[in-house]
Amino acid sequence: MITLPILFKNNDEISPMSFYLMLFGTVLGFSGTTFFIFIMVYFGFTKKRYEDILSRYLSSGIIMPDVYVVYSKGGFFTSLFVVGFFRKLLKNKTIKLGRGTKMPKISYEYVQSLPEPLKAWINRYYSMHMVAATLISVGFTLMFIDSLAS
Repeated sequence: MITLPILFKNNDEISPMSFYLMLFGTVLGFSGTTFFIFIMVYFGFTKKRYEDILSRYLSSGIIMPDVYVVYSKGGFFTSLFVVGFFRKLLKNKTIKLGRGTKMPKISYEYVQSLPEPLKAWINRYYSMHMVAATLISVGFTLMFIDSLAS
């Protein structure tokens, strides 16, 4: 057992495992949170690409599910959902519009015909969010396990 008189009152002892869970959990959780703040700034600088993708798609007259039209008005905080929609179109994943109806083929073809920099931005932006979410969730899970072990 390790005693850490500076951090703990009454010279409480903690196991090295608990200390490292807390340490790694805190580092990962706050790294993910910092990265999420970076994504906000990144979105601010690259918002024009997001708006370009949206305006091209909406002006083409191709159907977009109503929920994503609403999300498109939400700025940064709903941009991940809209970018996720475009990423599904890029990856040829089935998007259901309702019972028995799916997105038309022209939607998939249109998004895949976007310029390469815009397609790369969609993948990069989505991946950045997934990395931040993974860091935050793993970090806070480790901190939660530490709190149960203490």
